[in-house]
Amino acid sequence: MISKKLAIDILNIGLSTGADYAEIYCQNQYSHITSLAKKKIDNVFGKLTYGVGIRLLKGTDEVYGYTSDISKKSLVDLVNKLSSSFNGERVKEVKTLNLLKQNHKNDPLKPHDSMSIEEKLEVLRKAEKVGYDYSEKVVDVRVGLNELDEEVCVFNSDEVMVKENRVRTRIMGVVTASDGKSFQTGSFSPGESIGLEILDKHDLSKGILSAAKDAVDLLDAPECPSGEIPVIIGNAFGGTLFHEACGHPLEGSAISHNSSAFCGKLGQKIASPIVTAVDDGTIQNGWGSEGYDDEGIKSTKNVLIKDGILVNYMIDRLSGRKLGLTPTGSCRRQSYKFVPTTRMTNTYIAAGKSTKEEIIAATKLGLYLVDFNGGSVDPSTAKFNFTASKAYMVIDGKIDHLVKGACLVGYGYDVLMNIDMVGNDLVRAPGICGAASGNIPVEVGQPTLRVSKMIVGGRGGNI
Repeated sequence: MISKKLAIDILNIGLSTGADYAEIYCQNQYSHITSLAKKKIDNVFGKLTYGVGIRLLKGTDEVYGYTSDISKKSLVDLVNKLSSSFNGERVKEVKTLNLLKQNHKNDPLKPHDSMSIEEKLEVLRKAEKVGYDYSEKVVDVRVGLNELDEEVCVFNSDEVMVKENRVRTRIMGVVTASDGKSFQTGSFSPGESIGLEILDKHDLSKGILSAAKDAVDLLDAPECPSGEIPVIIGNAFGGTLFHEACGHPLEGSAISHNSSAFCGKLGQKIASPIVTAVDDGTIQNGWGSEGYDDEGIKSTKNVLIKDGILVNYMIDRLSGRKLGLTPTGSCRRQSYKFVPTTRMTNTYIAAGKSTKEEIIAATKLGLYLVDFNGGSVDPSTAKFNFTASKAYMVIDGKIDHLVKGACLVGYGYDVLMNIDMVGNDLVRAPGICGAASGNIPVEVGQPTLRVSKMIVGGRGGNI
């Protein structure tokens, strides 16, 4: 990290040619992966990432540069090069930097160094054995422990200084089963902004057992039929659909470039009146939580949709300037090597009043989608295509049988408008979101909910 005095000097050099905002982002990150695959150690690998990124804004013009050489000479050379992009008079001077109070406690009960590598491997081996012992059809079990310890410091020309320690831990398991003709997988991947206490909170062996059962059961599952039917989307990872098809189009970067289906919709109805959606970076121990974002603005609980009405976007400093809106603490990046921009944190649909059982009982014929494999979305149109990793047919108000190969096709705004039941069982789940400013930790989430009609694709014939 760099001294406060050097930071003030660098900021003022950046402001010397007419820039009206200057920012220094310092990062010191250590990540470690311990993993097993095919009954062997796959990875015991640590990586240190450290460096500084400098950003200057003049109105809505932006320049950015970064370096892993944090010497005074290197930083002065970098900021001089950046400031030469502008040609004007100084409009601002930084005289001091005020350290903001850390409002996001991230103190692990069990730090990452509280267990040896061998102890961590023993936990993984135990879970791995559970997976292989479940069935002779299990052909591969991959288990891992991902650990991250990070110190971030942001200085900016608002005379703000933010220091924050970020700790994240995730346990990962993927089980593959085969009947000699096809392969199916099941997974288990909890993650939180905590330490190794995650191993006490989430039983990896039980998670691997469940993943193995899913993989084996899918081998004998029939193909999903196709047609337009009601779709019940499960809680937790079910929120992936909202994240991709609706969350990205609500990011200020997409809105400010006029490349979102939700441009110009503030104050308008874009969803069913029983839908409220939130992006909340303040959740204690949330996988995507941070006390301050990566340009030094305090994280917020940002209500995006309230009772079906679009009330806000996710806004960073640059998109806020372009749109005339206040930043919402939504500016994030993977590392100092990336220009920061608007990104989600922990994004979810709020709980409603129905129970999961009531939603299923109210559905005569439909699909109950538990989890997603992945998919794609075009933010400019909100058109999406997603595949399910686990889904069941619902017949006469009851969960009937498992199906494989289900996919969903449609538009985000149609899904929002056609939600007709929202459950009271909100659960959030961790993920990694890749976009312009790199791969960052986020949470998706929702309660069980029903979309009255969606196009379901599959190879099981017509519904």
